[in-house]
Amino acid sequence: MPKTAVRRRHSLRWVAAAALTVAASVGTTLPVAAADTPICPQVGAFCGFHSPTHRIDCEVNTGGRTGPDSVYCKTLEPAQSASMDDRGTVTTCSGQSCVGDAAEGTPTLAYGQTVSLGPFLCLSERTGMTCTAAHGRGFVISTAGIKSVG
Repeated sequence: MPKTAVRRRHSLRWVAAAALTVAASVGTTLPVAAADTPICPQVGAFCGFHSPTHRIDCEVNTGGRTGPDSVYCKTLEPAQSASMDDRGTVTTCSGQSCVGDAAEGTPTLAYGQTVSLGPFLCLSERTGMTCTAAHGRGFVISTAGIKSVG
């Protein structure tokens, strides 16, 4: 086999390996689940949603409309909230000064449905609302408390 054919085959193997490495690294840093509801239709949007019981409500902000990309969820009883940046860093707060009222007309995210916007993914479950960012880091909030995930 000519030397140029051997070099070309070796180069193609290297390119394929590099492409797989890049694809694998991208896949591990971005959420891969797709939204199954049109509540938050596009990046650059600010949207909110309630759990079916209306005991939990969340807001997702992307595109810098109201500050850095973030997620904020709260319960009124007990009065607590969790906020998260796009790296999955979670900040919690408890007490009345940490919560406010949801916007009028906020839609409901049914149990088992997700909202995916920018780097964020939130899943509504009977046990609470789970919101994650890159690397699967984030939080679960329920009337029982707030727990970090990832």
